[in-house]
Order: sequence, then C-alpha cells, then structure tokens
Amino acid sequence: MTKSASNTPFNFIAGSILIIKGALVGIANIIPGVSGGTFALILGIYERLLASLRSFTYTNVKKLLVSLVTIWKHEARTLFVDMLKQMDIAFLICLAVGAGISILGLSFGIDYLLTEFPGMTLSFFLGLIIPSIIVPWKMMNNLKTTSQLAMAIPGVLLTVSLALSFGKFATFGDNLIWSFLTGAIAISAMILPGISGSFVLLVLGQYQNILRKLQTAQTSFDFTAIIWLAVFALGCAAGLLLFARLLGILLKHYRNATLAFLIGLIIGSFWTLWPFKDFHQEPDLTHIEQEFRERVSDKQDIRIATAPNSLPHSGSEILWNGIFFVLGLAGATAMNKLGGDHTVDIPIRRKA
Repeated sequence: MTKSASNTPFNFIAGSILIIKGALVGIANIIPGVSGGTFALILGIYERLLASLRSFTYTNVKKLLVSLVTIWKHEARTLFVDMLKQMDIAFLICLAVGAGISILGLSFGIDYLLTEFPGMTLSFFLGLIIPSIIVPWKMMNNLKTTSQLAMAIPGVLLTVSLALSFGKFATFGDNLIWSFLTGAIAISAMILPGISGSFVLLVLGQYQNILRKLQTAQTSFDFTAIIWLAVFALGCAAGLLLFARLLGILLKHYRNATLAFLIGLIIGSFWTLWPFKDFHQEPDLTHIEQEFRERVSDKQDIRIATAPNSLPHSGSEILWNGIFFVLGLAGATAMNKLGGDHTVDIPIRRKA
C-alpha cells in the first residue's frame, strides 16, 4: 500500500528528492516518445500523483479557498493546513518545480536538434516510441476480445488524420484558445504510462512552437510568449485534473478497449515521426498558412510539420538515421526493463 498524503513524512530531504524525481519526469515529458507516466511509475510516485490529483474535488477546493479567505482565524489556519496535507499540495509543488527546471533547460537543445538534424532526431524519437507499445499492452486484462483490440483502428486513424493536418494546426500559432486546448490534450497523455505528451504536441504541430516560446520567455522576457505559456499551463492544469478522473472511469469500465485505442494512437504516430521527409519541398499552402509561414523567423520547424514523407535519398541518410533509431530503441527498451512490473497496472480508486 502506498502511504497516504496525510501520513507521508515531508521534510527538506524528502522535498529535494521529490524535486529530483520531478526533474526526471520533466525530462521524459519534453522528449517525444518518452512517457512521463512511465517515469512516474518507475520512480514510485505514480499512485501518489493520481491520488493527489483526484483529491481536487469541488468540496476540497471549496474548503481550501474558504479557509484561505479567513486565514487569520485559528480554525481556518488549522483547516487550511489539513487541506494542504490531504491534497498533498507540497508533493505536487516539488514535482512541478523539478519538472519546470528540466523543461526550461532542455528547450534549447531539443529545438536545435530538430532544426539542424531533423531526420536523425525523428529517427531517435521513433526508436523511443516503438517499445512503449508494450506498456499499455501489459496493462490489459488477459481476456482480450477482437472487438476490444479493434479499438486500435480508430486510434490509428485519429493520429494519422491529425498528422495530415499538421500545417493546419501549426497555423493557429499564438491563438490563446488553441494554447489552452493543446495544453489540456498533451498533459492528459502524461497520466497514462506509455503515452508521451510531447509526441501529442508534435502531432498537433505545436511542439517546436512551445520550445521557441520557452526560449523567448527566458532570453527576452517577451510578454506575449509569457502570456501564451501561462494559458498553456492553465490548460495543462485543467487537463490533468479532468483526465485523471476520466481515465479512472474508462479503465474501470472499458479497460482493454481504452488501452487498445491508446495503442492505436502510438502506432499512428509512426506516420508523423517517419524520418525520411522532403524537408526542403515547399508544401501547398493556403493564404492563411502562408501568412503564418511569413511570421516565423525559422521555417524549419514548419517544414517538420508539413514536409511530405518520402523514401531515403541516400545510403548515408539510411545509415545515420538507422544508428539513431537503434539508439532510441535501446534507450526505450532499457527504460521498460527498469520499470519492471511497475508498468503492468494502474491503480484505480474504488468506492469503499
């Protein structure tokens, strides 16, 4: 049994360890194909994370806010502290701090690799993703039916259709509504081990857009970028809280079908991450898309989203892409081995 939030010791050392674990989860979240949920399982914090997220009920949040408004009263302060412990807020803050440090630090490096070495980087990501299929497969119940496994088909179709609309999504650019929605969609993927939130962003054509805004916010303190990222963070928070509950319901009542659908999403992502592309071929753009292309300083990120898949152009391209594909496979396989039996099941809270 995992210790509950109320009786889990928390001190400077415990907080520091959680920040480190959050940093590792953050590293996983920013690399497409590496699942933050899988890392959370490996690090032994997954069940506590889900329990903490599920504690954000209307009643608990109301008690927390009411006690905060009347914080000068002794009873309110006592209730406030109790609610913080019950909702495990310190735990979430430590994880968020660690993840934030990793994401901000890695945003420069990954953007550079995607811009300068797109084929090799996509090959590495593809190698990372393929072994992750085993994670949701192991999480299925043994009694698998054909109709349940067939749910992988709409998952594949959905991902491929999104990939074919890559440029359309990319044109949304600085739209704040789209920022909120992409945050909610991508962070939801983190809840389930084996699914990468960054690969979802890649499919939606917003991965490098977010990396660039993270860089801009750090280097020039651009207010527009900061606002966009703040709205994106709100979307992440909303998606995290809502999907934690939805996932519990789906896995409780439609476990195998849900996991098969998620496997389909992973398989469909192979279309997006196919490393052999005509990166320098100009796609057919609508007037709106062309205006968006003209607003960005480096068009390589848009080419990654819109470049058509092709066959290899040379033997050296096959060689280098193949090397990085194998490296990705090796890394993902090692991570899955490290996870061991932790990846087999997801705890679902049931009513007493």
